[in-house]
Amino acid sequence: MNLQKEITKLISHLAWTFAKTMPEIPHEYVVIDDYPDKSDEIKMFVREIDSNGYIKPFYDKEYKYLEIAGYKYWVIENIINRAKIEE
Repeated sequence: MNLQKEITKLISHLAWTFAKTMPEIPHEYVVIDDYPDKSDEIKMFVREIDSNGYIKPFYDKEYKYLEIAGYKYWVIENIINRAKIEE
């Protein structure tokens, strides 16, 4: 299986939670530690974001984003975030 398919499969198996504390910036997240059984796949996904993502400022910080199937993904500490890409 190729990397893109593995990532897409992983994304579909994670339970994304809407970030209620930031309704003005709608996005969802998963806590990496909640998925010890998917540790290898998640590490691979985080590496892919780090290796092939693009850097974009967000307020006074910069994050690396990776776009997949209409969403952008980024990592903050032990959380993977995603938001729909606005057209």
